[in-house]
Amino acid sequence: MRKFLTKTERLVDSASLFAANLAAAVLLVLVVLTCIDVIGRYFFNNPLVGAVELVQICMGLIIFLSFPMMFLRSDHVVVDLVPQFGRGRLGWLVAIVFLFVTVGVALALGDRVYDYATRAWEDGDITEYLRIPRFPVVGLITIAIFSAAAVSLLRALVLLSRADKSAQYNAEYEEGSADS
Repeated sequence: MRKFLTKTERLVDSASLFAANLAAAVLLVLVVLTCIDVIGRYFFNNPLVGAVELVQICMGLIIFLSFPMMFLRSDHVVVDLVPQFGRGRLGWLVAIVFLFVTVGVALALGDRVYDYATRAWEDGDITEYLRIPRFPVVGLITIAIFSAAAVSLLRALVLLSRADKSAQYNAEYEEGSADS
């Protein structure tokens, strides 16, 4: 079982890295888009038409395409008010519970976004000014959210498979590494 989980972790790490690289490419597009808009607005008195729509699309893609990598490496913001809950068997159990809660929340969010993507597909929903179809963007966001849920589930299963090492668990060192 552990060998399967290790191979799956490597595959998920590669897929998450692909999504993060895609988010980085979208960020580059956003930077270029903003530069073109600012130069056009201030030097030529002619702003880029539909820049607001494009920025909104880019921001949504950047945020949600980053989810799988963020969930895999536990790079989200954590406020550790009670450090004792991050060590030993109790920390191990708390980490597993929070991972399953994360899976549930991500699945609920993904379900809602999937419903919106389905409606956008059925209705032929497009953006207001540039008339860009919304379905491909929302569909990609849906895939990213479900991928993040799968990543969290995998992390929970990996932690469960390490029950024999639960007494030595330390959230500060264990959470961020996919290889441990």
